Amino acid sequence: MGLLFAVLMIAAGVLAAASLIIAKQPNARDVIAKIVPFQGIIGIILLIWALVLFIFYYLPVFGALMQLVPLRAILGLVTFLTAIGLGFLLGYGLIAQYVLSKNTETARGGEAMQVKLAKIQGPLGLLGIVLGLWLLIISLSAGMI
Repeated sequence: MGLLFAVLMIAAGVLAAASLIIAKQPNARDVIAKIVPFQGIIGIILLIWALVLFIFYYLPVFGALMQLVPLRAILGLVTFLTAIGLGFLLGYGLIAQYVLSKNTETARGGEAMQVKLAKIQGPLGLLGIVLGLWLLIISLSAGMI
């Protein structure tokens, strides 16, 4: 999936879990504050990238991957679903402004989904950080082989 996707996933996870991270590490506030202005852009890029990879590259091989390496297939699925959730959650402001504002019914559905995701934002962010680190390790080790 690549190094950049892993870094993006970690950044999105940090933004989503910012309150949990700051509660444990107050000195992290300054670092997190520097990336908060880019939250919507990070979310949109992650959402689009994860959807494209999931639909065009992962779904076609999911069945074969499940038979060959089930744990990796499940981790991949969880990673994509986490990335899509984080992307939607962080990019919701921009999505609502530019896409959902044209249709009130769609806007209500998007808002309902955002409210559901907001309830699990912290844990979803922590999961995003862990999965992003996993992707980072895989990307770096694949480059060494």
